[in-house]
Amino acid sequence: MILAAFLLDFAVASGLVATPFLAFALLKAGPGLTGTLGAMQMALYAVGCLSSAYFFRGTQPGLWWSIGGVSGFALLYALLPLASAPILFGVVATAPFLALALAWPAMQAWVGSERNLSLRARYLSWFNTATAFGFTVSPLIIGPLFDYDMRAPFVGLALMGGITVMLLLSLPRSPVKEDPTFDTSRKHTNEQSIRLDSGLLYASWFATSVANGLVTSVRAIYPKRIESLVESRELTLIASYRPAGLDAVGAATSFSWLTFLLSFSTVICFLLLGRTTSWQHRFRWIVCGQISAAGALLLLATAKSIGLLIFCFAIQGANYGISFFASLYYSLYVPEKSHRRAAINEGALGAGGFLGGVGVGFLAEHIGVERAFLLAPVPVLMALLVQIWLLKRFRSTKA
Repeated sequence: MILAAFLLDFAVASGLVATPFLAFALLKAGPGLTGTLGAMQMALYAVGCLSSAYFFRGTQPGLWWSIGGVSGFALLYALLPLASAPILFGVVATAPFLALALAWPAMQAWVGSERNLSLRARYLSWFNTATAFGFTVSPLIIGPLFDYDMRAPFVGLALMGGITVMLLLSLPRSPVKEDPTFDTSRKHTNEQSIRLDSGLLYASWFATSVANGLVTSVRAIYPKRIESLVESRELTLIASYRPAGLDAVGAATSFSWLTFLLSFSTVICFLLLGRTTSWQHRFRWIVCGQISAAGALLLLATAKSIGLLIFCFAIQGANYGISFFASLYYSLYVPEKSHRRAAINEGALGAGGFLGGVGVGFLAEHIGVERAFLLAPVPVLMALLVQIWLLKRFRSTKA
C-alpha cells in the first residue's frame, strides 16, 4: 500500500505540474484559465468525495473502489496532450478527478482500519509520507521532461497508474486480521481514552480546505509569474545574484524546484507528526501554520529570487502537512466511521482547492498575479476565525 500511495501521488503530481504549461503551449492560456482548471479539478474531486461519503456509511474499506478510481484517473488524464480544443482540454483535464475521488478515501480507510491509535498514527505517517514523497520527487522529473517533450509526463502518468492498480490488486481486503473476540468498547491505551470533540474534527476539516486552497493557487496560478520572470530574465538565484547558467533553465524546470520544496516540507511534517503526540488534540499548531502561510503569500507577491521563493513554497507545504495530517488522523479516529469521514475530509480538501483556484485565478486575471497574492491573506485570516468558532461551538460534542 505504501508503494501504491507513492506511485499514485507521483502520477497525480505529474498531471498537476504539467497541465498549466501544456495549457500555455496548446491553448495560449493565461493565469485565469489555468486557475479555473485547477479549481474545477478540485471541485469535481470534492463532489466525488462528498457524494461517495453517503455510500460509505458503515462499510468496510473497499479496495475495489481504489482500483476502479486509479484506472479511470490514469486512462483519462493520459489523453490530455491530444486535446487541442479548449472545451475538450477542460473536460479531459478535470474529469479524471471524479475517478480519483473513489481511490483515496478507500486507501486511507484501509490504512486506518488498525484499531490501536498509536499504531494507526505510525501507519498514517508512512502512508502520508509516501504520498508526499511522490509529490516531492515528481516535479523534479516532470519539469525537465516537459521541457524536452510536453507529451512525456502524461505517458509516465499512465505507466504509474497501471503499476498502482497491480499493487492494489495484490493487497488483502484489510491490513489487520478480523478478531471476533475484539471488544470495540475496550480502551487499549491511555491515548484511546481521549475523547474526540466534534469541534476539533470540523475545524480540522476546514483548515485542510484552506491549506489546499493555498497549495492549489500556487500550483495552478504561480507558474504564470515564473514564466514571466524567466522570459524577462528577472528571476535570480539569491537576492540580485543571477548566474549565467540560469538563462538555460526553462520555466517548467524552475517551477519544479519550487514544487519540490513545497512537497518536501510536507514530507518532513508527516514524518515528525507521525512520531510525536504533542500536536494531538491541540489546534494551536494548525493556527500557527495558517498564519505563517498567510505571511508567505505576501512575500510571493513580490519575490523574484529562487531562494526566497523556495522559502515561501516550503511554508505553504508545511501548513498543508500540519493541517492534512491532523484532519486525516481525526477522521480515522473511529474505525467504524473511517471510510465515510475520510471521504468527507478529501471532499473538504477538494472544495478548498476549488475556491482557492477560482478566487486567486479570478483576481490574477483581472488585477495581476502580484496583486492577487497580496490580497489572498485576507480570506485566509477570515477562515481562521471561522475555524476557531467551530472549535468552540462544538467543543462539548463527541465526534
